Amino acid sequence: MKNKLFILLFIFTSGTLFSQIPYGSNSKVGKRVQVGDISMYYETYGKGEPLILLHGGYGSSEMMGGMIAAFSKKYKVIAVDSRSQGRTTDSDEKELTYAQMALDVNGFMDKLQLKKAKFVGWSDGGNIALELALVHPEKINKAVILGANFTGEVSGVFIGIDSTWRMDPKDPLFAKTKKEIAKYFSTYERLAPDKSKIASSKKKVTANAYNNPKITLAQLNSIQVPFLVMAGDHDMFTLEHTMALYKNLPQASLYIVPDATHISPWEEPALVHSEILRYLGKKYRKLDPTYFWK
Repeated sequence: MKNKLFILLFIFTSGTLFSQIPYGSNSKVGKRVQVGDISMYYETYGKGEPLILLHGGYGSSEMMGGMIAAFSKKYKVIAVDSRSQGRTTDSDEKELTYAQMALDVNGFMDKLQLKKAKFVGWSDGGNIALELALVHPEKINKAVILGANFTGEVSGVFIGIDSTWRMDPKDPLFAKTKKEIAKYFSTYERLAPDKSKIASSKKKVTANAYNNPKITLAQLNSIQVPFLVMAGDHDMFTLEHTMALYKNLPQASLYIVPDATHISPWEEPALVHSEILRYLGKKYRKLDPTYFWK
């Protein structure tokens, strides 16, 4: 009986400890590598084929914690903090662009001797994956992008904001996501390696999101890398923009998360994670829409 109780206690505490791993701030696995003029922070979990996670703007690998836990059971997950964000340092450059961050990822892979990897990029992370596919497609096996945009906010890719309507603050969705949202909005204050650069770093990230990316439809059509384009059906980017992204990527698949917004990985984690794993686990092939009639 004592042995059974011990086993049950071990299983319970092990599960609890695993769920409490401080992703994005894990001193046991966190490492740094010098890439050009920045010191990039990253954490590695699991074994197998490399899967690089790219977080959203103003955030860090911390916001990818759910994905790390889910994907590291099958892949060697490498979660990186982008330039000027999370625990990765800022540089003296006045401008920040997704194109530069894509070059950072390329340099990061070279330093770790990673010839090729699968990618999951959320929001700004998806934009970085698109930019990487333009300049170094040989580095990408397959990529999943969630809530990504290929032109900057200045071009009107955002949905219109109705200031007269708000969700009920008692809606269960608020309770479900408030913890992660609170962590996200305090990322800089908690994780920035140089607190004196927080204001300038935020300014750079904001300017980048407003003005970039500047990817043309012709450039999208030149990308010969399989992409899964994902977005919430109530994403902050219009469905028209998401559909244009999907239609102009030659090897694209599409998944719209129902009843979800730009933060679908926090709102519907089981659905999002299972779809990503399903997509990454099979080879891409073009489908004939009417094959079953022939």
